[in-house]
Amino acid sequence: MNIFRQYASRGQPVPAPASSSAPPGRARSALAAAGMWLVASAAMVIPGGLGTSLLLAPPSAVAQLAPVNDALILEAREAWRVRDRQRLTSARDGLIATGHPLAPWADYWLFMARLTDISPAEVDAFLGRWPDAYVADRARNDWLLELGRRRDWATFVRIQPAFRMNDDREVTCLGLLARQQLGIPMEGPGELREQARQAWWGQRDPDQGCDTMAQTLLSAGVLTQADVWVKLRLALEADKFKTVQQSARLLGEPLAQAVSRLVSQPAAFLKPGGVAAAPREAPGAVMGAPGANKKTKVTSKARARPAPTPIPLVLPEPVEAQLNLLAFIRWAGTDTAGATAAIEDAPTRLRWHWQPEETAWAWAQLGRSAAWRLMPEAPSYFQRALADRALALGTAGGNRLPPAWSAETLAWMARAALRAANAGQPAAWTQVEQALDAMGPEQQADPTWVYWRAKALQARAAQAGTEPGRRALREQARELLGRVAHPLTFYGQLAAEEVHGAIRPPAVPAPLTDAELAQARAVPGADRSLRLFDLGWRGEAVREWNYTLTWGKPGGMSDRDVIAMAELACQRELWDRCINASDRTRHDIHLGQRYPTPFRQEILTAARDVGLDAAYMYGLIRQESRFLVAARSSVGASGLMQVMPATASWTARKLDIPYTPDLLTDRQTNLKLGAGYLKLVLDDFQGMQALAAAAYNAGPGRPRRWREGPRMEAAAWVENIPFNETRDYVKKVLSNAVVYSHLLHGKPLALRERLGQTVGPRAGSAPPSATDLP
Repeated sequence: MNIFRQYASRGQPVPAPASSSAPPGRARSALAAAGMWLVASAAMVIPGGLGTSLLLAPPSAVAQLAPVNDALILEAREAWRVRDRQRLTSARDGLIATGHPLAPWADYWLFMARLTDISPAEVDAFLGRWPDAYVADRARNDWLLELGRRRDWATFVRIQPAFRMNDDREVTCLGLLARQQLGIPMEGPGELREQARQAWWGQRDPDQGCDTMAQTLLSAGVLTQADVWVKLRLALEADKFKTVQQSARLLGEPLAQAVSRLVSQPAAFLKPGGVAAAPREAPGAVMGAPGANKKTKVTSKARARPAPTPIPLVLPEPVEAQLNLLAFIRWAGTDTAGATAAIEDAPTRLRWHWQPEETAWAWAQLGRSAAWRLMPEAPSYFQRALADRALALGTAGGNRLPPAWSAETLAWMARAALRAANAGQPAAWTQVEQALDAMGPEQQADPTWVYWRAKALQARAAQAGTEPGRRALREQARELLGRVAHPLTFYGQLAAEEVHGAIRPPAVPAPLTDAELAQARAVPGADRSLRLFDLGWRGEAVREWNYTLTWGKPGGMSDRDVIAMAELACQRELWDRCINASDRTRHDIHLGQRYPTPFRQEILTAARDVGLDAAYMYGLIRQESRFLVAARSSVGASGLMQVMPATASWTARKLDIPYTPDLLTDRQTNLKLGAGYLKLVLDDFQGMQALAAAAYNAGPGRPRRWREGPRMEAAAWVENIPFNETRDYVKKVLSNAVVYSHLLHGKPLALRERLGQTVGPRAGSAPPSATDLP
């Protein structure tokens, strides 16, 4: 038995050679980032798992909670559920009197029951009772929204600085409004208008706070109508139709009606006379909603409603130009070919009254739509957008600079150029750099774009005229790659292989001491979270856990503190929290916690029975379910491998696996079905793991289409996957598999071999696609 198998047999992490964070949202868990919502009623302490297989402490050290009587907390929760304030008050008082660890939750439920009539003094007393608890900070969020409703700006600005999570954009908007109303100078970068614009433009879903801020600041002259038009462009790009509707009302009812019509009928709106046509939707209709144009029964009440205010027949050219641009953004997103034919016609563009800035934005949106559809014309559309934007910048006076394109548009500009550059058009690397240069500092710092900037510099070095010039560019590229090299992330692994020739595994951290584990158990938020898990209240437990990892200890948690917290979760087989915690360390990296191997024998057996790489299967499960047996997605996918019911039935018939629908969440059945289906998908894509992972997430039909076109570098193909969720999924499954291959089999960390060199159309000599794959 070699050393790797020796460690694997004991379930311990393989030692590394000597040379070698998600904010706690209101109700989100680590799985939300993977596109999942959990439906679970149990405490999720999974029976039968290898709970001691990777632990640093012996089984006797498993965290024990001091026994308490939970009758009152159960009473409090039931009283909160039925909104019985008297019962809730009595239970809350009893919990506080007895010092129950979960008393803050009962107090919070009572706080919420009284939110609309509670006094500031009572809120101060509540916050003072639980100064460091999750519920106190969540209560600050709720209280700040209530203060905004009450227009109590003085109390608002007193409370807001203590809001630690600061994860509610509506509160941000109200905070800006409060300072404007009180005449308080702004804090942080930018003056009031700039901060207000960024907060409002970043709002995706409609809310009252940001809308109130926008209305007030628009009336006060802080925001302008030009800011409203930009807001509408950004919301329409993101298909946030309710937000478009809310923001359009700031322009007045006639223009709001025009916006409503252009969203529903963009092509018709852009025809001659389209702006002046009467609206077909009633004011207030949800734009773009399914069935919005269907006939409905006309009631007497509806007949009595006044007719919509007609849109003026003549609008100022700037306003007409803005409406036409919004219509074009919508049209380009739904009918790229039709929008292309129209914008190519010079007289049509002239009739739309666009200045260079609007024309540039229109071409950029056309490029984005084409890039999302993997059309080869996309780079040329972006090039025309850049030319018009340069003209707009050259004619802008004073501070009237054209607004920057959205981060998503710039990302698609870079991806389209990458696709072209990797498909035999080296000149497209220039457009990659242009897109990266146009990004904001935060987007530029993303490892994705640092990596591709390095590749663009390498491409430029290959074309440089002198050896010193080539050497300088190669050194710049190497420095950038070294900056993002990391053993656990997709681009980090690619960069590490290129810079170092291999991926260096992280050093094994020193074992935790009994004192460190005891300190972790003594953190109040950790204790509360584990008690909530024991009660089966998973939603509250996860939120308490996430908050504690960031703010549960004065001065913040060190990597050692976080590893100790992760160990508490590992010991209880709360695998998603184990991973969630361990993922947060930056220097001390514990591979056994970040990449646990529960249900090892069952997963190895299921993989072996169908001839599947167990590391690949583990990498997929980590991303799909975080090893939660009862995980269930919003669309019905279930179990460790998140198998859909229809897929389960098809796979069971195909592979002759005994199956009834009630077995979908049975652990062994789920693993057999998931492994069998994954192997069938992998075989259909000739063993290409990136395509198979994309097929497992988005269905096999889509990656079959996505691989059409020119043959290109595999990493560039992955980056051009149209769906954000699937793109992120493929990267994580493959990078996970690299680590699991190291942990399970002792193999060197290597991504390029697993990723493959290129992706292109199916070879003519290959067997035909298995078109019956669901």
